[in-house]
Amino acid sequence: MKRLASILLAAIAAVLLALATISAGSICDNAPCEEVINVTAGENFTIELESNAGSTGFEWWNQFDTEYLSLVSSSELSGNAKPGWVGVPGKKLFEFSAKKPGSTQVIMLLLQPWENSTVEERKIFPVNIS
Repeated sequence: MKRLASILLAAIAAVLLALATISAGSICDNAPCEEVINVTAGENFTIELESNAGSTGFEWWNQFDTEYLSLVSSSELSGNAKPGWVGVPGKKLFEFSAKKPGSTQVIMLLLQPWENSTVEERKIFPVNIS
């Protein structure tokens, strides 16, 4: 049952990410772009986003062109909570590796996958690779 739920969530995320890309037209038509990330092929870079998945259920999903980038790792950093505190925001870190020169983007979507996959927030990170 868990496997089926995971497959369903992954399918929903894939559809949402595809729709976000198709509707984007130009990279930043429908959402403001974040600051451009300039890297060299072979170099790693990190995108850091505020996250509170443990108490809100909202998760960051990403989409990127695997011809230009690869996801090296993703991790969570806890917020500074005192004993007994719950719902303290932390950070979600995504580390990418630039593969070859060119221009691309990373699209990040904040959503609760089980809630009709409504996108709460979308961030677009333009990436220039030299």
